[in-house]
Order: sequence, then C-alpha cells, then structure tokens
Amino acid sequence: MGNFLPVSGLTQVWARETSRHIDERGYFSEEFRLNESPVSGVNFVQDSLSYSKKNVLRGMHIQADQWQLVTLITGKIVDVLIDLSPESPTYKKSISIELSSEGLNQIFVRPGIAHGYGVISEDAVIHYKSSVYYGETPQFGLLWSSNELAHLWPEREWFVSSRDSNFPEFQELITDSLFTQAVN
Repeated sequence: MGNFLPVSGLTQVWARETSRHIDERGYFSEEFRLNESPVSGVNFVQDSLSYSKKNVLRGMHIQADQWQLVTLITGKIVDVLIDLSPESPTYKKSISIELSSEGLNQIFVRPGIAHGYGVISEDAVIHYKSSVYYGETPQFGLLWSSNELAHLWPEREWFVSSRDSNFPEFQELITDSLFTQAVN
C-alpha cells in the first residue's frame, strides 16, 4: 500500500493510491491499516458506502469533530475540500483533487474540513470510514457554488440534491454562531 502524502494547500489532509493485488479472479486491496495511519488516536466507528451516477454532485458537508477516510472504489471524481477551522493556518483555503480507481484514490481528512465531490465518470462508488456516528454531532453544509468554491468544479450540468442546493453561501456559514461554536 502506498504511503499517505500531505495534500498541498491544506493542513492535515493526506492522499494516496492504494494497491490492488490482481489476478484472474479479480482483486484484493487493503484500504486501511492502523499502523500506517498519518495520525494516531483516530477511532473509526462507522463505515458507509455511496453510489452516484455521472454528473451527481454531493456536498459540501461537514460534521463537527469528524475524521474521515474517503476511498474511491470505482469511477472518477473531483473532490473539493475547504478548511473551515478558524485556528488552522490554512483557514478558508480550498483545493480540488481528482480521484480515480486507476490512480490516486484515497484521502484522509481531519475535522474542520468541508468536503464534496462530483462524479465525472459514468458512476462512482465511494467508501467512508468516519470517527463520529452519522447524525450524532452538529452537521453543516456549505453551498457548493459559493464564489470561494465555484472555480474548483469542472463546468458541467451538475445534479445536486435540494438539501445541498439550499446550504448557505460561504460568508453566511462562517458567521453563523451555531457553526462557529461547533468548529471551535
């Protein structure tokens, strides 16, 4: 398995390519080994799977105090991340990373980072390991098309849920007192 490498532009976000052992039956891949984690003390408590079709955009989501290990199983996506932790040296910085089942396919993300992705292949399957149970801490969202993020997405007609389409703009979210309390 490849080593986790820091992602340029955001603190405590890493990416890597997992290795697949392929033969005539298919393949086997180790997705996570605790002794290879870039940080210690992260206790993953939930695994989730997401299937999305071409041009589906999910995000931007943030759940307070949550570490995530995101693995693209099949397909190709553009993953967009923005640092919403006021104490972070990369506060308000955003990046996009292309993940592919044929290359870089895994990111390890610290709390305080909002995350979303758009499917650019026919479909995509994504596996999440989370350190917080879904719904047990405050959840927030940021409008994917906010001025601070719009340039990071490829131009296309995205299919976005009504929930994700109604998240607040960047400036509105970071001045929301409930959000500020949750990320501090």
